[in-house]
Amino acid sequence: MTIAIFTIIILVAAAALSFVNGTYAAVAAFFGLCCTGLIPGETISMTSYIFWGTAMIIVVALGFILPQEVSRSRLGIPYICGASLAGMLVGLALSSHAAIITGAFAGAALGGIAYARTPAGKVLEFPTSRFLNYLCAKGLPATVTMSIIGTAAGILMAGWPG
Repeated sequence: MTIAIFTIIILVAAAALSFVNGTYAAVAAFFGLCCTGLIPGETISMTSYIFWGTAMIIVVALGFILPQEVSRSRLGIPYICGASLAGMLVGLALSSHAAIITGAFAGAALGGIAYARTPAGKVLEFPTSRFLNYLCAKGLPATVTMSIIGTAAGILMAGWPG
């Protein structure tokens, strides 16, 4: 029971951290997913660990590769992360891994579009390659983080096979 509570705290912290720094949020979410495997009676497949570990490594690598002006920018992060969280929750309600990933991705994309339509978001110039690049830089970490959180939450709530 203690490990489950610790895991939930880590997953909530990862969701909150995604609004601040997507790179660290993906690492925290993956750590939370790993903690679900320590809970007695809960199982998660090695395939899930490899898939989400690879996705987390890609997000971390992109955080270091991207130019500083892009990686430090906070334009639209509440829109992108909030919508990605909402999309993940819709996917979680449908009880499907594919729905969680699709919901998180669609939420990030719609959140980016919503921000680009605000007066402050005019800088992103939707629909241009600049907007697409920014959405990939900020939407991918949000999508990966929320998908990992959704997968771990599904395992905790319903005992999904990982």
